[in-house]
Amino acid sequence: MSIIRHLMWAAFKRAASDPKVQKKAVTTAVKVDEKLTKTADKVVEFAVEKDPMREAGRAFGKLFSGSNDKG
Repeated sequence: MSIIRHLMWAAFKRAASDPKVQKKAVTTAVKVDEKLTKTADKVVEFAVEKDPMREAGRAFGKLFSGSNDKG
């Protein structure tokens, strides 16, 4: 097992030292950061519209009151 681990580690080190791989990694990281920022902004907008604590309270209230719809 250690031979395979050694060979994999050597391959990763060679790939990481390649400028093309480094450039692609930076590009990917920037794209992921943009998407995460957009998603976080959407979550914040949704949280402003609907109070998460109030919604959780309503869900627990329905659960414990037994007033759920049983068809």
